[in-house]
Amino acid sequence: MNCFKSINLIRDYGKLRLWFMSCLFSLTYFIVYFMSFSMYHPDTIYIQTGILPVLFSAIIVLPIHVTLHCLPLWLSGKRASVAVGDTRFSFYCRIPSVISRRVALITVSMPLFLITAGALLGPLFFPQYLHLFAIISTLNIFLSVKDMIYIQHLWNAPKDSFLEDGNSGFQIIVRRTV
Repeated sequence: MNCFKSINLIRDYGKLRLWFMSCLFSLTYFIVYFMSFSMYHPDTIYIQTGILPVLFSAIIVLPIHVTLHCLPLWLSGKRASVAVGDTRFSFYCRIPSVISRRVALITVSMPLFLITAGALLGPLFFPQYLHLFAIISTLNIFLSVKDMIYIQHLWNAPKDSFLEDGNSGFQIIVRRTV
C-alpha cells in the first residue's frame, strides 16, 4: 500500500484558523437556522427552560457526536473506541484498523447528518423549544467543520482508497500498482 495523501488539519490549517472557521460558520448557521424557523412559526411563545437544560444540552452534544462517529464502524463489525485526550479534555473516535473510503465517508458524516436532521425536524413538532434545538444544532455544526474538511478530502480521494487513522491525523492509502 502507498500513501496517497496525509491529512493533519492542525498542521495544514492551524488551531486558530480552524477555531475561527468553526466559529464563523456556526454563527452564520445559527442566524440562518433561528431566523428561518422563527419566520415559519412567528407566533410561537418559547418555553423558558432555565439554564440547566441549556447547559445539559450543550455538554451532551460532544459525547453524542463522537459516539455517532463510532456507530457505523460498530455496525459494520469494525473495531472503534471512544477515547479521551491526554493533554486536554477532548473526546475522539479511535479507529485501530484500515477502513475503506466508503465506510470512512459514512463514519465522518454520520453526526453531521443525524444530529442536524434531528435538530431540523425538532422545531417542526416542538416549536416552543426552538432555542434548545438551535443551540444543539449550532454546537454540532461547530464540531462538524473539521468533519466537513475531512469529507472534502475523502470525496476527492480515489474510489478504491482506504483510510488509516493515526495520532497526527489520517492517511489516505491506495493499493500498490507495481
